[in-house]
This record gives sequence, structure tokens and C-alpha cells, in this order.
Amino acid sequence: MSKNNQLPEKIQELLKKKGWTWPPDEKLKAQWESAAKRLAGSLKVDNDNELLELLDGIRGMERVREQIELRCKTS
Repeated sequence: MSKNNQLPEKIQELLKKKGWTWPPDEKLKAQWESAAKRLAGSLKVDNDNELLELLDGIRGMERVREQIELRCKTS
């Protein structure tokens, strides 16, 4: 990725074919947030802290971790 947060033109064209944009617009960010909440809510483990350790450092799982942490705080 270049310094201005733009993907190469070819990749942008491929994303556009799928209906995606980069950088993500508010609609796409909302979809990501919703998916992260659904995934975090569907994970059934005995220990959320153990799950957080497993997800730690896995690229792309940041939003899922945030939702799990939020669920832990409100439980």
C-alpha cells in the first residue's frame, strides 16, 4: 500500500467489481462492525480471556477482539 492509504489501481478495480471501496466508506465500516458483533456473539468458549489470547496478533481480528472485550465488560 502506498503512503496515501490507496491500493493499487488494479486491486481497486477488483474490489469495485465486488461492490467494495477503499478506503472503506461509512456503509462498509458499518457492515464490518455488524459482522464483528455477530461473530463475537456466536463464539462459544469456556473462557473469553483464553479466546482473546488466541485471537491476539491475528491480522483482521481486531474488531472481533473489541466486541469480545466489550461483551466481557458488560457481563
